[in-house]
Amino acid sequence: MSSGKLLVKDSRTSLEYEIPIHRNAVNATALKQIKAPGAGTNNADKVGGGLRIYDPGLQNTAVVETDISFADSERGLLLYRGHKLEQVWDSNFEEMLHLMVWGKYPTSQQKEELRQVLATTMSKVPENVVNTIKAFPSTSPPMPMIIAGLAAYVACNPESIPASNGGNIYQGNAAKIDAGIIKAVSSYAVVVGLAASHRKGIPFVPASAENTYYENLFVMMGLVDQSTGRPEPEKLLCYQRFGVLNADHGMALSAFAALVSASSLPDPISCLISALAAACGPLHFGASESAHRALKEIGSPENVPKFIQQVKRGERKLFGYGHRTYKGTDLRVAPIRRLLDDINATSSPLFKVAEEIQRVAASDDYFKSRSLHANADFYGNFIFTGIGFEPEFIPIAMVTQRIVGIMAHWREYMRESVPGIHVTVSNR
Repeated sequence: MSSGKLLVKDSRTSLEYEIPIHRNAVNATALKQIKAPGAGTNNADKVGGGLRIYDPGLQNTAVVETDISFADSERGLLLYRGHKLEQVWDSNFEEMLHLMVWGKYPTSQQKEELRQVLATTMSKVPENVVNTIKAFPSTSPPMPMIIAGLAAYVACNPESIPASNGGNIYQGNAAKIDAGIIKAVSSYAVVVGLAASHRKGIPFVPASAENTYYENLFVMMGLVDQSTGRPEPEKLLCYQRFGVLNADHGMALSAFAALVSASSLPDPISCLISALAAACGPLHFGASESAHRALKEIGSPENVPKFIQQVKRGERKLFGYGHRTYKGTDLRVAPIRRLLDDINATSSPLFKVAEEIQRVAASDDYFKSRSLHANADFYGNFIFTGIGFEPEFIPIAMVTQRIVGIMAHWREYMRESVPGIHVTVSNR
């Protein structure tokens, strides 16, 4: 049962209150009726809004009510729009985008129509976007390039900016919302491809109308077999399947950042920029890149015990361990480890370092008492480097997959909410 009433007695006033419970949550604004005695001397007690919730980091605060995805580590359950992982495991980007954003698994015709519109939109690259990326030194980190490239897309399409065009042009306008999603998703792939080709010093190959979204992404980034000019099927399939795992993860930081920006009603690309900036930090998608660099610094399995001692003393950070949602095993680790075999990523010398960390940590009371286990970021970095992504591109590649969930949350918010973030569900 997820509904009922929470009975509260305030010991300061002896007053009793009934707070409605809906979907295992209480509305924070319902607590505003609980007020401190007027005679108090503490200024905090004199807040006219009544009792407040103090929850640094949103560790137990719900911020949206959604059915986009659901994760329950205790029951071993991952759901995407009600579909279990095994039901969508072989889905490509177009199928996952349609499922998550529009709420239904696409028919063959719907999938093909979506593929065509994405490929066509990607093929039209404004010259200013290309020039913006090329204005950076080729040695620049890719994240600033991509953020600038996305901003250039917005600049090339001023009619997409609500504040300059009558205010609210997206909220409640289904056609504008859906067109904005197609534009944002397509633009992101293009700027990622432009940044990758610029850093590698290779010609940029535009998107083809015949390719899928991921095929075009790989080609634009230069992640191809040099003899054929095509992505290697095994690596493409591995990336696609990791994309299913990474399509959404509740109210993760990147999705939350997009919604915070959405509350002021800007265009979807600007919301995506907010999500991207949040995702690149080492406590979100940057954790995979950080884990890779830490493993490289450790160098060999015999150096692991020293590293673990440094972690326990607070001198080093073990990225990719522990998770605010999963207090036990991260449900995504097992399928990720299976994917590693598909591209022979376990042959990497750094994988032996990771395995030694896993072995030592599994028997150490420090980690056991804190329920710290390897999460998807710890092993996920081997997926991306095994496919051919540079370490700096790992967070960016992960956003290319998570953009499905980010846009699903943005669309849901634009269609159903009023301006301002409101109450209901959260995890990292």
